[in-house]
Amino acid sequence: MADSIPYFIVDVFAEERYAGNQLAVFIDLENRLNGIQMLAITREINFAESAFIRSRESDNTFAVRIFTPEYEVPFAGHPSLGSAYICAKHLMTVVKGEIVLRLKEGAINIQIGTPQNLETSRFTMQQAQPCFGTTFTANEITLGLHLPLDAVDSSMPIQEISTGLPYIIIFVKDLKTIQQLQLSEQTVLEFLIGNKMYKNISASALTTSLFFVTSETLVADSDYHARMFALENGKIVEDAATGSANGCLLAYLLKYSGKLQFARVEQGFEMGRNSVLYLDGAFEKNEYRINIGGQVVPISEGTWFVS
Repeated sequence: MADSIPYFIVDVFAEERYAGNQLAVFIDLENRLNGIQMLAITREINFAESAFIRSRESDNTFAVRIFTPEYEVPFAGHPSLGSAYICAKHLMTVVKGEIVLRLKEGAINIQIGTPQNLETSRFTMQQAQPCFGTTFTANEITLGLHLPLDAVDSSMPIQEISTGLPYIIIFVKDLKTIQQLQLSEQTVLEFLIGNKMYKNISASALTTSLFFVTSETLVADSDYHARMFALENGKIVEDAATGSANGCLLAYLLKYSGKLQFARVEQGFEMGRNSVLYLDGAFEKNEYRINIGGQVVPISEGTWFVS
């Protein structure tokens, strides 16, 4: 009989099945897998990320590693929430209101809104303090990314921000513009290399991604409509729901728009993966409180053969 581990597929930042961002979560408490194997499994399942639960350190603390199909990342949003859901449902003796994940970036606290009903609960992560990086002008972005000259909202700052993963926050003028965005792999690669934001030449050894936002929305209850594009394995890929990028957006809003922010963000609509993310933050006593929440919907579970 081949060696195997259990795995689960969930949709994160989803309020119904087959929406949100897909995630595979593998339980490997005996550490059967090494980094090469985890990357190979992630490439095989080919979601934006896969998560591997590596140890149970207490009844509410777990070590988790996260991979994209290109490399291991120190932190990611929807894998954190999806892993917390799986830990709560399958590994905790008593489900309480908080779970702690120990990631490569450090420990992250996740609140479980209704522990007695995980399927309808909102899971909310508190992200690390933001790092504010390079700023750009609208002209630098439109020329550098070969976008229409009037695409970017020049009244809004443009800045690279990271709470564990780096993004450039770019406000565009309206919903039509964000829906029609088209990016070239070569153009984006040249832009990132020129600004030292590509994996092997960046300070973080991570590739910076692009997070486009507009305050025009498709859903009346939403405050912002967003799209995230990443350059991965030489290709432009779009993400259905990006908790880490929305954490950077929240830090941006706190810095530029006010010391208290609550927002509902819609993402993934252009992909047919409607996603809803809830932002809740404040800037107090020179510290940022960055909370990003959403629901997790179970899809399937099974056995993964290791050898």
